[in-house]
Amino acid sequence: MRTHYVGDTPLDDARLTEDLEVSDSLTWSEAYSDYVFGGAWKSCMLWARGGDPGDGVVTHYDHERPAAFTPFADRLPYLRKLIEDVADLDRLNFVRLAKVQNSVIIPHRDLLELSDLADETRNAHRMHIPLVTNEDCFFNEGDTVYRMRRGEVWFLDASEIHSVAVLSSQERVHLMFDFVDVPSSKPLTTVRGAGPDAGIPDDRTVKRPPLTDAEHAGLMRLADILTPETVNEVFSIVIKRHFRSDGGENFVWRTMTDIARAAADPAVLAHVEELRRHYTLERAA
Repeated sequence: MRTHYVGDTPLDDARLTEDLEVSDSLTWSEAYSDYVFGGAWKSCMLWARGGDPGDGVVTHYDHERPAAFTPFADRLPYLRKLIEDVADLDRLNFVRLAKVQNSVIIPHRDLLELSDLADETRNAHRMHIPLVTNEDCFFNEGDTVYRMRRGEVWFLDASEIHSVAVLSSQERVHLMFDFVDVPSSKPLTTVRGAGPDAGIPDDRTVKRPPLTDAEHAGLMRLADILTPETVNEVFSIVIKRHFRSDGGENFVWRTMTDIARAAADPAVLAHVEELRRHYTLERAA
């Protein structure tokens, strides 16, 4: 399903705050934090196969068992009701409460490692509802950078290369829904609004200035310090620049490859090319 903004769902500030405070005492997984530069990507499973919170890695669940609320959801009554109200539970596969701060996420495709699962158990459609966010939280797809606002309902085409930046010390907290792709007469969400053809609204996109020659030259000088030990730091700088300046399509991977090619250590280029394969082309479960 194409990335698009659907509409808004009202949030009860007091009840949401209470649930989020309780959630701090729950067990959070840091699975998938290898996608993140700067900090951890933390998640807490509220709905999963077998109702098991598990370790947060979706391929580690028993996909033969029906999906259900986890014990964590039972401790968050407001968020549990919100999930019941906005989602088609018959096709709902996973729901995670996810938070991140002061971090960027490597451009990647999701779902690559799920190809062996049957349609009725494989994540196919992803929906986001931001619960806590701010103006320094961004998404990216292609050459488009955009914001999801608090209380908005979005579908994200996770099969496309996308990335995220949270350039703030304030935690960004989202509800993330994964649905299976099986026929149904019902929509995936009860929230009414725009369909997939609407795409990303213009007023949600971030108008970035073009990358200057001086900025490009500055990035290329990072080749002087690029080693296997500094790859993550250099990657983070390139991704952050992408969210502030428009360097064109495929900017991050193209720029990282150019910097690695200019580095003194030839092992760096092989490493960057392997990262690109893993995160955007093929990935084992």
